[in-house]
Amino acid sequence: MSRRILVVDDQESILFFLRKTLEQEGYEVIGAASSREAHEQLAESIPDVVLLDLKLPDGSGLTILEELQRDEPDLAVVMMTAFGDVDTSVRAMKLGAFDYVNKPIRLEELLGILDRAMARTRPKPRTAGGDQNEQLFRRSVGIVPSGSQKMREVYDLVRRISVSESSTVLIQGESGVGKDVVANLVHQNSGRRDHALLEINCASLPENLLESELFGHEKGAFTDAISEKVGLLELANKGTLFLDEIGEMSLPVQVKLLRVLEKMSFRRVGGIKDITVDVRILAATNRDLKNAVAEGTFREDLYYRLNVLPIHIPPLRDRPEDVAVLAEHFLRLYSERFGKHFERLGDDARRLLTDYGWPGNIRELKNMMERVALLEDGRELEIGQIPLGRSDEEETRDVIRSIEQAITATIPADGLDFEGLVEGLERSLIEKAFRAADGNQSRTAKLLRLNRDKLRYRMKSFELL
Repeated sequence: MSRRILVVDDQESILFFLRKTLEQEGYEVIGAASSREAHEQLAESIPDVVLLDLKLPDGSGLTILEELQRDEPDLAVVMMTAFGDVDTSVRAMKLGAFDYVNKPIRLEELLGILDRAMARTRPKPRTAGGDQNEQLFRRSVGIVPSGSQKMREVYDLVRRISVSESSTVLIQGESGVGKDVVANLVHQNSGRRDHALLEINCASLPENLLESELFGHEKGAFTDAISEKVGLLELANKGTLFLDEIGEMSLPVQVKLLRVLEKMSFRRVGGIKDITVDVRILAATNRDLKNAVAEGTFREDLYYRLNVLPIHIPPLRDRPEDVAVLAEHFLRLYSERFGKHFERLGDDARRLLTDYGWPGNIRELKNMMERVALLEDGRELEIGQIPLGRSDEEETRDVIRSIEQAITATIPADGLDFEGLVEGLERSLIEKAFRAADGNQSRTAKLLRLNRDKLRYRMKSFELL
């Protein structure tokens, strides 16, 4: 599948950084340092995504954006803007930019945006009838064809919901089942796909910052409000806003969100002017919101307003027929990324993976296949290469051995992947502590002697949440 990106920026250091980084992620990167060079590259061939700087030596990125919207309306354009340049970011979104990223660029944020942009530019199905669900799978990010009847029913529901006029969708399921992937799928198959899909994790920010991120604020609204801020609801106008972990949203913010859903209007923090938007709200949670309503931690009226079109994603243990398909998909994906040669699962490995309960769902399976592809070799994955079924003592010895090897290792002449080694060790320790704490984050933080915010940050970066 084509993954070509045209990067337009006049700073040589940024072009070098983006080319090197994105090529390591499997993208083909073409560079242009001016409007003229960008036009020359576009005349030669149309990429899948354009990553476009606002200020160029011979013109404005907004001018190129307008031209591309006129000549190539299906092409996703991601703008690069100076941090805090709110007005320009808003204007770019109104002109049709797929999304924007602030400089200095955060790699994790950029890769997430590019994933969504690539999903948008993938070709739409040309046949109808029984193949519709299969085509839907292939156009989504991280989804492979499913042998599970339960998941086929889920994707059929997603297809029907995507084209509906409902403004709200509630996606429920355990951690790691792919709620964010389904949210992306709903957006990309809706009439809003040509506008922004923006995402925020409601558990990652304290109440005052979450409110500011969602609704924006006026200059001087509070101590640190040194300038006006446009919130995500405004930036997502005509598009979609994905509220992940909505069950963690505080009651005061819930009240304001309910007003948005009922009237499609709101006020910025510290503002007196009503702002009207047209936004589809996708919400996701791994909590039982009915229980949360009974406990008084979630508003009943908001629950019923969100639950107009519910989607429940079953855990992986309830669809064992999907395990081997997903495992081979991720194994090949990471084998290609790490220069390995794995092609399939051995019969014993297939049975072991299928029989395992996967408490971390698809995220746990994906992380395991990444680890296996990084550490093991071969064409067929054997049962002995899979780190399952070992005792706590064996796992502890493995972790200690990994630390000792890292400390005593001789640096090879061609160097080593320092960040990969450190991240692998961190993730192993966090996974082990998380299992020992039965999935309780506070207890995990105590076991690792980390505060809960630092633990959550690390778990999010390792896709363990």
